[in-house]
Amino acid sequence: MKRLLLLHGYTEDRTIFDPLRPLLPPFAEVIALELAEEFAAWRPAGPVNVGSLARYLVARYHIGPADVLIGHSMGGWIAAHIKEQTGATAILLSSFTDQAKIVSRIRSPRLLGIYARLGLVQNRWLNEYFRRRYRHDESRALHAQLIGGMGRWRRRYVAQQLGVLFAPVPPLGTAPDLRLHARADTVVRPPDEPYVELPGDHFAHYFYPQLAAAAIGQLLAGR
Repeated sequence: MKRLLLLHGYTEDRTIFDPLRPLLPPFAEVIALELAEEFAAWRPAGPVNVGSLARYLVARYHIGPADVLIGHSMGGWIAAHIKEQTGATAILLSSFTDQAKIVSRIRSPRLLGIYARLGLVQNRWLNEYFRRRYRHDESRALHAQLIGGMGRWRRRYVAQQLGVLFAPVPPLGTAPDLRLHARADTVVRPPDEPYVELPGDHFAHYFYPQLAAAAIGQLLAGR
């Protein structure tokens, strides 16, 4: 059986996969990464970007072509780059391989890094504004929980995540094996490439885990 690695998204932790995990096919080992811990141990010699983070995780976990990666949002972006380096199977949930798909008015990693290190990204009043403007009733409580938990993260970790999301990197030469996305996602726009459409929004796999697991199981059954 294969080994599975789960990579969560920005502001999240590994509990974002809790509804999905029991429905997945059996694996020899399941590693649900806590990226706050991974980033704390990561000491990039050069620029902070998704490529350098992927290289670190590949070396740390000895990831190879037999492994399966499931990543949500930022985690899928990381998974796609790990696949590029190793040939592992990459399954993207509400994620992207083109940074232009991220919905954000500010896209400069340098400016976002400054905001993060000053604590502005975790500002309580600003996060309350974002919470009020959130459009989706189904995931409103989950989104509020994630926004409300921003204050627990170290500023360095927030800045590193923003670097991974927005720092420029060369285009990917390989495609993920499966993309699952909801058309109503207002955090990451749907991909231009073929994908399995899920109901819901950016957290489609959380609220419709049976549908997500069925698509994943179908992919893995043929491998």
